[in-house]
Amino acid sequence: MWRILLRMRIPDAATPTNLPDSGGQRTGRPYDRSSDALILSSTLDLLAERDYEHVTLDEVALRTGKAKTTLYRRWATKEDLVLAAIRAAGRPPETDELPDQGSLRLDLLAVINSPWLGGAERRMSIFAGLSSAIRSSERLAEVVRTDVTEPYVEVYRRLLERARDRGQLPAGVNTNLAILAAVIPAMSTHHLSTSGLPVTRDFFVAVVDDVVLAALGLPKR
Repeated sequence: MWRILLRMRIPDAATPTNLPDSGGQRTGRPYDRSSDALILSSTLDLLAERDYEHVTLDEVALRTGKAKTTLYRRWATKEDLVLAAIRAAGRPPETDELPDQGSLRLDLLAVINSPWLGGAERRMSIFAGLSSAIRSSERLAEVVRTDVTEPYVEVYRRLLERARDRGQLPAGVNTNLAILAAVIPAMSTHHLSTSGLPVTRDFFVAVVDDVVLAALGLPKR
C-alpha cells in the first residue's frame, strides 16, 4: 500500500498546477495602458519645447505625474518612447482626404495649416526637436521618413496631379510634378539642418509661393 502511494504524483500545495504556460518567463502585474495617450502626448510637447537630446524619461514622468518605473516598464529607452509617440500620432489626415479649397495654392496652404499634431506651429516645433535625433538614430530617421516625410510628399503629389487633371495649371507646363512634390519637405529639412532654426509657417508659405507656384507659372494669389 505504501509503495502505491509513493508512486503516485502528489502536487505541491504551494505550486498551482492549472496555470497557463508562460514559456518559462515570470508574469507580473499587467501593465496599465490607460495613461499611454497622456505620456505620448507629453513626450511630443517636450519635443516641441526642446531638442531630442534634452528630453528625458524622468522629465516625462514628472510632467505626467507617473513613476519613472512605470515608464521604464513600458519603454526601455527614450528612443523607444519617442518612436511610440510618433507612431501614435498617425499619418497626416490629408493622406485620407485631400483638402479642396478651390485652387492649388489654397489646397497647399490647407495642408500647412492642418490641425495634425496640434497645428502648424506645434507640428513644426516637434519636427525641429526631432531634427538632431534623425541624424543620430537610424530607427527614428526611418519612422520619420515613413510616417511623416513620405506621406507629405504623397499628399503634395496628389494635389499637383489633381490640379493638372482639373486644368488648373497653365497649358504647356512641363514640370516634373513628382519631383516638385518633394520640394516643400526637402526645403524644410534643409533649413533645419543648415540653420538649426525652427521652420515657421511663413517659410512654408514662401516655398509654396516662390518655388512651387513659380515653377508652375502660377501667381502667388
